[in-house]
Amino acid sequence: MTSTSSVPDSLFSSKNCSPSCKLRDEIRVPGQGYHGPISAWVERSRSCGMKLKLSSDSLILRIIRGNFLHYAPIMVVALAFGALCGLQWNSQAIPRPLPHGYESGHDSRVSLAIQHLEAEQEELKETIGRLRKQLDEYQQRAAVNREMLEEISRELARQKMLAGLLAVKGPGVQVILDDGQATPAAADPNVYLIHDYDLRDVVNLLWMAGSEAIAINDERVVATTSIYCVGSTIMVNDTRLSPPYLIRAIGDPSVQEALLYNPTYLREIKRKAELYGLRFEITEAKEMTLPAYKGSFPIRYARLGD
Repeated sequence: MTSTSSVPDSLFSSKNCSPSCKLRDEIRVPGQGYHGPISAWVERSRSCGMKLKLSSDSLILRIIRGNFLHYAPIMVVALAFGALCGLQWNSQAIPRPLPHGYESGHDSRVSLAIQHLEAEQEELKETIGRLRKQLDEYQQRAAVNREMLEEISRELARQKMLAGLLAVKGPGVQVILDDGQATPAAADPNVYLIHDYDLRDVVNLLWMAGSEAIAINDERVVATTSIYCVGSTIMVNDTRLSPPYLIRAIGDPSVQEALLYNPTYLREIKRKAELYGLRFEITEAKEMTLPAYKGSFPIRYARLGD
């Protein structure tokens, strides 16, 4: 055959085959029957292929055997992870049947729970309504009490102001009294000095003029104020004062000045002023502030009535 005549002689030298011996008798292959003649080239090709296959298989086995210990932990983890994923998929994919009677019992318990919650809700609504009603009543009472409290507070402030317990401001007059400057050698010292009764006369006249608040050297004059002499010193609210004495009174300045300048009143003071230079000055003030009474109100015998 022309297909085999070109094959080199070297391919057949190991088997002592000549180029003329290119075909062999037919052979019997077990399980496949008899085949026709087989060329020496085909037989040699098959032999070489089997050798290459055995060589490659041996190489793969050596590689697997050499790296098995290195990759064994990774393979174990991978197998475990795959098993867990399979179990998880099975647990989600395959529905489990509920126990017998579970569904009906569960529905009854849910129904009872809903009824219980609805009853509690109605009870809470009634409680909220009752509390709101009570709150409205309390707010109305509080509004009335607040009005009464405001009225009481106003009246209390008024009474405190009249009692001298609060500082006040307003228009009025100022009266200055001081000892006389002229001191004759033969004159009695009592005739050119300011005495406690001089202060009382001025204060009483200012009360008569409608004054609402009076102070002497910032000592507030109240119902219990005492003005008296201790030697050559004048005491007001048990506080020692020294001249000059500044008497301030809040009220109508026109009425106050009319009484102060009236010759019928304060004759002794005016006479001392002319004879001995006693200082007696009256000035109008558009606005002034009087301090609150700083003393106490001792009560020994009075008590609340029935």
